[in-house]
Amino acid sequence: MSKQEFLKQFDQLTALFPVQGSARSVIHNGLDFPTTRDEYWKYTRVTPLVSTEYAQNEAKIDSIDAMRIPDLEGHYIVFVNGVFAEDLSDADLPKGMQITPMQKADGLRKSHMLEHLDQHIDSKHHAFHAFNTSYFQDGAFITVEKGVEVEKRVVILNISAGAKQANNLRNLILVGENAKADFITQYEGVDNEGALSNVVTEMVIAQGGNASLYLLQDEGANTTHINATQVAQDRNSVSKVVTITRSGKLVRNNLNFTVNGEGCESNMYGIYFGSGKQHIDNHTYVDHLVPHCNSNELYKGVMADRSTGVFNGKIMVHRDAQQTNAFQSNQNILLSDTATINTKPELEIYADDVKCSHGCTIGQLDEEAMFYLQSRGLGKEAATKLLVQAFAGEVTEQIDIEPLRNFVDDFIHQKFEDLDA
Repeated sequence: MSKQEFLKQFDQLTALFPVQGSARSVIHNGLDFPTTRDEYWKYTRVTPLVSTEYAQNEAKIDSIDAMRIPDLEGHYIVFVNGVFAEDLSDADLPKGMQITPMQKADGLRKSHMLEHLDQHIDSKHHAFHAFNTSYFQDGAFITVEKGVEVEKRVVILNISAGAKQANNLRNLILVGENAKADFITQYEGVDNEGALSNVVTEMVIAQGGNASLYLLQDEGANTTHINATQVAQDRNSVSKVVTITRSGKLVRNNLNFTVNGEGCESNMYGIYFGSGKQHIDNHTYVDHLVPHCNSNELYKGVMADRSTGVFNGKIMVHRDAQQTNAFQSNQNILLSDTATINTKPELEIYADDVKCSHGCTIGQLDEEAMFYLQSRGLGKEAATKLLVQAFAGEVTEQIDIEPLRNFVDDFIHQKFEDLDA
């Protein structure tokens, strides 16, 4: 199937906003999907994805109770196959926050949205970004007013339903000056074998703002999830993004930070567990443009069976970004001889007054620790599980929302319960 044949199956979808027509022109007229010849996609083959006939299923979801994070008090906004599901979403809104499905934005609200939509992500040079912009049918437009601290967490729940369902999912989050809020973007699947989800999230944090974004990916064992998250920060703002990959045959995460105001702090953490023939690829890019900013990055992976992990993190420090502190680490454990990890931490520094470091480790579970635990009566599987949980703990402790942290800990416990270590 050619690129044009692949795109043709989506061309009947209505372009809701002018930016979508522009993106369709870009992707139809010259911008190609990446191949393994592209440096940043050399370990992740997507050609089969863009040579597949997908579906646009009509799905009815009766309840989201089984998908809710236990004990989490949050406001749920739900999308089913990329379209807002009002009957499944919570009606009450946290004070000082507006949440609008993009399809329903009008008047000044729509104008405000269009000022930012597709202005922070690069859809002119990245095909999956352009694919998303071209064909998304709805999305979450969220604004937090100046000086507001939102106590209730906001969960954007995207449900992919039906075999070979293709979804282009969109989020735009604007956090006002000196405002604070936490967001969870949760991705779930229902009978969606062979599905593709292509996600773009733009989060803009104004001066003095503080925002955390948690990505919880669990659409199913035989699905593909491609996620691009762009964070733009103004002066003295604080951001945190935590990525938790629970399932997926192929998962690719692109996380980019634009640090464009002095005194910013940018934090990114990731935890991924591969088994079977899963392929999990995390790419990060932090663009330090101005002085006196900090960034911290820690990604940890545990790969079993014949799974493959990829990590490529790049920190760019421009000439004017003096007194930047930037730290990056990727740590991995291989639980089998057939699991693979490809890791490439990068620093590109043009300033001379900075503190920057990067590093990566690849190894197996500590044999002495394993021996110690087994000598205390634990079986091999129990000892493995305990060591994996301890390894992951440095990332999971960065999850400030206790019910979500407990949820992730439970998943780790279950994930490795039956591993033949």
